[in-house]
Amino acid sequence: MPLKKFFFSLLFVIAQFFGSAVFADELNIYFKTTPRSELLRPFVDSTDLSLLITGADGRALKQGTVTVRLDAPRSGRVFSTDYPLVEGTVLSEMQLPLRQGRANWKQLLPIRGEYRLRVEVAANGAETSKVFTFYVRESRQKWLALAALSAGLFILGFVAGRIFTGVRAGTAMTMIGFALLTSATEISHAQPDRPVGRGILEVESAIVGKPAFLRWRMAATGNHGARGTLTLTVTHLEKQKVVFGVEKIGVDGEWSSKFHFFDGGEYRVVAVGNVPGLAPVRSEHVIAVTGVEPPVRTMITVLVYFVTLIALGLGLGRWSKRLGRVES
Repeated sequence: MPLKKFFFSLLFVIAQFFGSAVFADELNIYFKTTPRSELLRPFVDSTDLSLLITGADGRALKQGTVTVRLDAPRSGRVFSTDYPLVEGTVLSEMQLPLRQGRANWKQLLPIRGEYRLRVEVAANGAETSKVFTFYVRESRQKWLALAALSAGLFILGFVAGRIFTGVRAGTAMTMIGFALLTSATEISHAQPDRPVGRGILEVESAIVGKPAFLRWRMAATGNHGARGTLTLTVTHLEKQKVVFGVEKIGVDGEWSSKFHFFDGGEYRVVAVGNVPGLAPVRSEHVIAVTGVEPPVRTMITVLVYFVTLIALGLGLGRWSKRLGRVES
């Protein structure tokens, strides 16, 4: 009899294990951006990122959670992006409850390149994961501005070469190098938490280059820990753009995430919690993000590129001036 019970118990464990594995394999994860990835441009407006999780029958899962991690594109081969410290870092990482098999959030995509989204789903005791990639192209205006600036520097060097033919090239290039080598650092400090009502919003001191910890929780009340919903938005005050947001996600008294404040400046974080039996709870926090100088490699690359353009124009201008003298 004990042997028979052991046999049936072993069969039950094996069935549970393989049943979960099969269920995990049958989960389907769909991802889309609004607007479509072909239309996305960096630092324009926040993008709606959406996930849909279905079973093998195509029906959306009724319950479950999804953990998402969005990684920024890696550094380019020649030119860096507008925010080089963001390249290759984690932009956001959080856990979202599924609602009718869906999870949605807003994210402003700061730089061009290929983004990686890792999705981990946990439902009915099973887990599965998938990695999505999508590409954000640089705006055409940026490339036109770069081309115009490059042409302007080349023409400037050409004109200078014709005018100052007698000046030594080494001296001229030294003066140009000092004129182009400029940088600015914005240093600020996070303001203390300012909880409003019964909601407490905690924001870790943010520094450009690494994600900061965001946490919202209900203060001690009779309904502490009760099931409710949370709407949270992060707004860049200078640009007046929503850079991150979740709307009416289910929470059990608290919710946390990691978010990368990619630009030095002030941001407003607003959280509105709705708990049954209580009035909406609003919490607001203004944080000043500490700016960091770009990497030396990035500044040197840009400086070399601009100085090279001016040097080419300078050399061509000097050559054309001397050629004109010889012909005359």
